[in-house]
Amino acid sequence: MTPQLSPLTKHLVEKLFEPSDQAEALRLLVEECGNNLPFCKDNDEYKMERIRFAALRVSIGYLDDLRSAIDLAKSDWRDLLVWARFAESLTAHQEWCEQVLKGNDNPMVIIVMGLSGSGKTTVCNLLFRKLGWMFYDLDNFHSTENFVRFMRGNPIDDESMEVWLAKSCELIGKYGAKNQNAIFACSALKESYRQRLHVDEKVHFVYLHGEYGQLEERQKNRKSTLPHVERLAYQYSIFEEPHDVVTIDADKPAQEIIDSICKELEI
Repeated sequence: MTPQLSPLTKHLVEKLFEPSDQAEALRLLVEECGNNLPFCKDNDEYKMERIRFAALRVSIGYLDDLRSAIDLAKSDWRDLLVWARFAESLTAHQEWCEQVLKGNDNPMVIIVMGLSGSGKTTVCNLLFRKLGWMFYDLDNFHSTENFVRFMRGNPIDDESMEVWLAKSCELIGKYGAKNQNAIFACSALKESYRQRLHVDEKVHFVYLHGEYGQLEERQKNRKSTLPHVERLAYQYSIFEEPHDVVTIDADKPAQEIIDSICKELEI
C-alpha cells in the first residue's frame, strides 16, 4: 500500500517549503520515507508521522536537507529522531508542529557564547526545553581533527576556521531566511567571528561572563580525562570581550540565567 501523508504533514510542507519545492518535498516524504525504512512499518501511522516531522524539522524547508534527513532515516530512523530532538518525548513532534503552523511574528536566533566552562551547553539545553527551539552546538561543526585540537586547547589555523565559519553562517542563515527560531552554542572568541555569525538582525548574542578563576575551578572539577584547564587557558589568551550583547553572570543559577535571557530578549 502506498504510504499516505497526514493533513498536518502536508500543511507543514506548505508552511516550510517554497511553492516551487512543495511537490518534490511531498514526493520524497511519500516515496522515500515509507516502507523502505528499516525497523519501521507503514501501518504504524503515529511512528511514521514522528519520522516525517523529524525530517521536515531538520530540513528547515530546503530540499537538499530533506534528502539528507531521509537518507539518515534509511540508515536508522531513530538517529533522525535524536537529531530532530524528538527522541526524548513522544509528543515533542506535535508541539513543534503546532509552533510552526501557528506562525512566527518575531523570528529569532540566539547564540549563547562564552569561554569554556561558562555553561553554554547547559543553558542551551534548558532554553531548548523551555522554548522548544532547535539547538545546535556549533563547535561540533569543526572537522574531526580540528575538533580534537579545539578540545585540547590547541590553535586552529585560519583556513580551518574559515571552513567552520562558512558552515556555521550557512546554517544560521537558513533559519533566518525561513523565519524559524533556533539556539546555537558557540565560543565565538573573536569579534571577527561574531561579526560573521551575525548574519542578519534576527541574530542575538548572549554572553555568559565568568571570571577566569571561577571558570578554572569549574574545569578542574569536571570528571573527564580531557585537558579542560588547558583549553580554557588557550581560549582566554585569544578571547576578545564582546560589547553591545546581552551579558549575564555565568555564576548565577541556571534557571535564573534562563529567566534573564527570556526577559532581555522579550521572549
